[in-house]
Amino acid sequence: MIQKKVKYLAALLILILAAVPAAAHGVYMSWEQQGGSIEIRAYYQRNEPMTNGSVVVETLDASGTAAPYLTGQADTNGNYKFNIKSGVSSYRVKVIEGEHAVSKKIDIAAAPGSGTEESGNEKSSLFGTQGPSLFTIGAGLGWIVGIAGIVLYLQARKINKAE
Repeated sequence: MIQKKVKYLAALLILILAAVPAAAHGVYMSWEQQGGSIEIRAYYQRNEPMTNGSVVVETLDASGTAAPYLTGQADTNGNYKFNIKSGVSSYRVKVIEGEHAVSKKIDIAAAPGSGTEESGNEKSSLFGTQGPSLFTIGAGLGWIVGIAGIVLYLQARKINKAE
């Protein structure tokens, strides 16, 4: 009987540990001005593109108030290009793909590629944009092993009382 429970517990632990690599990862955006247009690139932590993400471009006035400008879709490489609006030097560009999102404030008077990352993947907010640290992973595994140890101890104690 105890062996059957241990097997189920071991299988549960293996499933939990298999899910660890599926932790959320950061999303980023870079941009470059090309003449009268801006090209952005949205990508994940391992330089994987945000394929076909929905893009929302807003203009920002001097006080930082946003106004809708364009909507579109990134290509398979996570790229999207839009024309600079006359008299506008600041934009907020958002790219959303599934549950992942990145938003960046772009000031065309600043250096290309610079800007402020305003938000990221909601699922990765627990770990930050760089993903979980080794300490966080180790602490999580420690909790799992500790809880499994307590469960096994209580089951063994229950069996010993029954004898």
